[in-house]
Amino acid sequence: MTEVISLHSSRGGTGKTIIGVNLAALLARKGFNVTLVDLDFRAPSLYHTFRPYVERPSFWVNDYLNLRCEPNDFIVRVDKVLNLEGSLLIGFANPSIRAIEDMLGKSRSWEARALKRLFDLKRFLVQNLDNDLCLCDTSPGIHYSSLNAVMYSDHIVFVSTSDPLELEQVANILKEYNEVFEGKTSILLNKVFPETNCPSDERQDEFADKISANIKNPIVGMIPCYCDVLTTPTRLLVIEKPNHPFLNKLERVAQKLIGEKKERDMKPKKTE
Repeated sequence: MTEVISLHSSRGGTGKTIIGVNLAALLARKGFNVTLVDLDFRAPSLYHTFRPYVERPSFWVNDYLNLRCEPNDFIVRVDKVLNLEGSLLIGFANPSIRAIEDMLGKSRSWEARALKRLFDLKRFLVQNLDNDLCLCDTSPGIHYSSLNAVMYSDHIVFVSTSDPLELEQVANILKEYNEVFEGKTSILLNKVFPETNCPSDERQDEFADKISANIKNPIVGMIPCYCDVLTTPTRLLVIEKPNHPFLNKLERVAQKLIGEKKERDMKPKKTE
């Protein structure tokens, strides 16, 4: 089966996309079959991350939602060029300004049809690609395209910094849209402490428990602020800095999300 996990945030700049890119590559390196879909139509960036490894696609996720193509047309395979054990498939959103403007002007009726197309995509991944996990990078905040991604998902990981104002905004979103998020949301705290000034594990646990109690959702992980991540050209640390401590923290998140859930039957396997 395919588990759909969306990475969401209340605003830009939380590191949501870096986490999504490296989580997908990390799991594919372990042998999982992963699809990563860019649903952040306001600031699409996945193509820029993978551009050194792929040719410009003929079709984008935008084209699929606009009924101009089918999944086989826009999904790009990158695991072979990255030498990953499992498969890693990417659906890129069109990063051009014209495409961004077009997606921002969509009607409610179009968004309803787009949601149906997302569920059609999930069925395609299950029936045709032996996909284990679909990760979606969403647009920050709450608007129709973001809610589509959330409703399409089996689980939502809300990526946030530890800024009290941002955490309050996250709590407000989860409260106001309780019927959408309830029962399938966890919080991933990113850029929490400076790497050189991390408190003890015990104090970190206390910090996480306090935030979890305030937001009323579990904390799936905490990642310190690693300033050197920004010096990595594509932010694809799994390939460019495979021993980076950021990945150790992210691997713990992956284990909580999927590694301990046997009922999902997501077993690493080699692909041909």
